[in-house]
Amino acid sequence: MPLRKLLLLTGAGVLALVSCTQPRVAEGIEPTPSTSFLGRRLQCPLPAEKADVAFIFVGGFTEQVLLHFRQVYEKLPPLPCKGRQLRAFYAWDSGTGNLAFHSTWKLQRDLHAFLTLNPRADVVLVGHSYGGSAIMDALRHMKATPHDGKVLVATIDPVSRRKRSKPRERAEGVDFWVNAYCDPYRNVRDVAAWTGGPWHFCPQADVNLHYPGTERDAAGDRFAHVYPEPMVVEPAPGAGKSTHEVLLEACERLGIGAAE
Repeated sequence: MPLRKLLLLTGAGVLALVSCTQPRVAEGIEPTPSTSFLGRRLQCPLPAEKADVAFIFVGGFTEQVLLHFRQVYEKLPPLPCKGRQLRAFYAWDSGTGNLAFHSTWKLQRDLHAFLTLNPRADVVLVGHSYGGSAIMDALRHMKATPHDGKVLVATIDPVSRRKRSKPRERAEGVDFWVNAYCDPYRNVRDVAAWTGGPWHFCPQADVNLHYPGTERDAAGDRFAHVYPEPMVVEPAPGAGKSTHEVLLEACERLGIGAAE
């Protein structure tokens, strides 16, 4: 086979593979998430634009490699609420890769700018692993930001270093908190979460949903820290509701996005 034809066939095969593996992005997400190889590994900051709701996702320690929580950010549909909503995605450490400080300064900066422009806007934050503790850290630093809207938080098997200040504590100003957690761990890849310091059951949360690592999700795999999507979209065993469903009920009950 001529070299040129071989190269063309190889290139076509690569393009076909790439097109088949492109992530499915839910309709109506604004701004539209990037689906490129590099774009999916970058943060998607919250724009300082007029809006009624900010829907913010914060990934965990290895998120920029595994992209497991990134898939949740891309696939979860917009909240069924009134008004304009903006979506954002952050790394637990603001993308610095610095293990020493666990900084959330980019999230704090962007949220402050957004709320300064939209002081009555509602904020919904969903974080996985270190992203769960990062949400609470960020909110503790937002006390001085003028804000009259609601704040809802969903933590997906949150983790923090065992010596972090105020672990598992609810940040001031949080109107609703649903916490999903996996316990016991049965996936060998969850050892990092166990070493880091899982929060598990959080007494200060409004709702705790338990996903046992001994039971299996809809795909037949055991619930695991490293795979957050089932803990978001599938009902917790014995609870009858998923984290997403509980969050949507809270949004409706609190009138998220309904401010005039």
